[in-house]
Amino acid sequence: MTGIGLDKQTGYGIFAQAPTAIEGNLSSSKPLRADASAATLLLPASLPAWSMYLVWPERDGARGKPFAVNRTEAWWLGPNNTTAGTAISLYGRNLAHMNGTSTAFIYIKPANAPGLFVAPISVNPFRVEFKVPDLVAGSYEVWAHNGHGGRFGWSGPLPLRVLGKSPWAGQEARILEVKSFGATGNGTSDDTSAIREALEAAAASAPATVHLPAGTYRVSSALSAPDNVRWLGDGLDQTVIRLDADTGASMIDQAERNVQFERLTFDANGNTGSKPLINLGAVSNLRLQSVRLIAWNIPALETDRSSGIYIDGSELIENGSFYGSSNQLFMTNNRFRMTGYGESVVALWGGRDFSMIGNDLANADETRDDGHGIGRFFVAQGHFGNLRNMYWEGNRSHNAAPHDCDTVDCNKGEQICFEMVGSELKDGLIGATPTSVTLAGLAAPDERSGRDLVIVGGAGAGQRRHIVNVKANTAMLDRPWNVVPDRSSRFAFAATASQIAIYKNSFEGRASYAEHDSDSTAVLLYGNVYDAVVDSNRISQMRHAMMTVALTSTSGLSPYFLQYSNNTISDSNSGLYVGTTFTDAGTAGVWGGLGNIYRNNTFDRLAHIGVEYESWSYEGADYNGTVFEKNRFTNLPFGFIDGFRLMWTYNGNFKEAPPRSSRKYNTILYRNSFDRGSAPLPRSVGFKSLQPANTWLNIDSTWTGFAAGNSGPSQ
Repeated sequence: MTGIGLDKQTGYGIFAQAPTAIEGNLSSSKPLRADASAATLLLPASLPAWSMYLVWPERDGARGKPFAVNRTEAWWLGPNNTTAGTAISLYGRNLAHMNGTSTAFIYIKPANAPGLFVAPISVNPFRVEFKVPDLVAGSYEVWAHNGHGGRFGWSGPLPLRVLGKSPWAGQEARILEVKSFGATGNGTSDDTSAIREALEAAAASAPATVHLPAGTYRVSSALSAPDNVRWLGDGLDQTVIRLDADTGASMIDQAERNVQFERLTFDANGNTGSKPLINLGAVSNLRLQSVRLIAWNIPALETDRSSGIYIDGSELIENGSFYGSSNQLFMTNNRFRMTGYGESVVALWGGRDFSMIGNDLANADETRDDGHGIGRFFVAQGHFGNLRNMYWEGNRSHNAAPHDCDTVDCNKGEQICFEMVGSELKDGLIGATPTSVTLAGLAAPDERSGRDLVIVGGAGAGQRRHIVNVKANTAMLDRPWNVVPDRSSRFAFAATASQIAIYKNSFEGRASYAEHDSDSTAVLLYGNVYDAVVDSNRISQMRHAMMTVALTSTSGLSPYFLQYSNNTISDSNSGLYVGTTFTDAGTAGVWGGLGNIYRNNTFDRLAHIGVEYESWSYEGADYNGTVFEKNRFTNLPFGFIDGFRLMWTYNGNFKEAPPRSSRKYNTILYRNSFDRGSAPLPRSVGFKSLQPANTWLNIDSTWTGFAAGNSGPSQ
């Protein structure tokens, strides 16, 4: 936890109540490690398992504000505009009873009126699916509870708008046959004019459907997608629209609202130049259902500032798609086949409410040089401002990493990649209230998705608030500070990514991971990333399985409150990378990492290091309160290495950090095990720290079978 006055003289009160108990109980605890701004606690074993715990600091008879552990956190709804009878999901954290997959509680109500409980369809700790009951159109609140904490355990409400009818309602009632307008579908005639006439007629009588029966429809110029019109084929292997003229332009170049493509294939056929196959700008309510987009060496889809995009059961053969700062974006059960060294399946530069479930990523053709991507499912960058509310579940990747470092930049291959580096360090506090901050030279954020203020040093470090507006150097915030900043506080004026869950995916790199110098990584959280959970994933054949990266402290590029838990990693170069890298300057007093936790992960058959705890040659970007708990490492030559520029050290010649370098304070090693196993004995090292200023607490962690470093850190 972070706050003020959290040193060793401060104790902590804890309230807990078992789910079936009428009364709760009080207990107390001392911190394992603490300084003025952060503390790490070990909850007493006597507490009831999976209770919601209220914890507060107390000192000299005074108590601080309590905070809740294991409380239900409802982050977002998807979709949040829908009709009665539709299945939707509530996304968040701690949503399930005892963090399981069977029990959660959903309550829907109008504002200022009673409501009703709704039985879930499916449950996991980060997503609860349920069907919207038979409600009249209007605005509602959705609340969630995981069965812990009684009346204190409810989440806050999320807004749901129940529509009187679907955005696509009525399109199936009026069907226009494209062959009635002269289309042949014979693969030789030019059907452009006939298809265009059918679409224009459908637009004039919308909502409507244009049906393209089985066949191959040649087109020679771009088509537009009218509002409230569905394009319907007989199957993605049956109905093909193929561009047969070198237009240098997109096949579909315009759409605005309520458009559906269903059961057909679009084939760019190499004739769009570098333009995407579908290029729509801003669109509302776009659905691709059982569609194939053949976009070899080009993007399949490009859109921006869009809302309500649904891609389901489709196949995209492409070099990546760009979604800008779109919101409410859902990708389910698709096949993505990468070509042309494509950057990523999805690129987002801002926006919110993104869900990716049950998708499959592979290279389009391993026998062709241009039949590969570079291994990325998703890339987030903050060029358009903040990203918030991101979810992955049940996705799979295969052989996903750069394949030839002589051909492509191999500093790629991070499958879920957050590169949040749009940040400025702000000092010069003029004044602060619970809901505002006045800073010299503070300007309104010009990014469309906005920015956050993050306290990265001094009083209140670790807090993050969204900027609602800026007037005369004063930022108004979306919610009050827990600890109001003072003149010791330092701020990052940052484009951030937050409220992220990556759950039960299978990420596979290349079998050449041990000798292939790519940056293949299952999950990279880099820069201003907050409140992310990486849980229960299977990861193999990576250079680094999972990475937490702080960067230049002069910009306040700092990841806070991340949780990596219950993941299974095997056959990779290194397991965890945690540290500071690529810094080109340093500012003391800026926290690079706060409260990040690595818990109950399993690592086996690592060619190099279990944990790379890296420092860089500039001060600042220090880590505080990092916890490694109950992780298991087997069959590896190097266990836990705390050193300088480890990322490029493969031979065991680890370097000591220079005096002016990033540091790690109050690191907790709790019941981890490191076993060399079948890895070579010569030069093997269990634990080694080459930064004397770093501070540690080891509780029952063990190192076994290494040639050196079997005793762990000195206390």
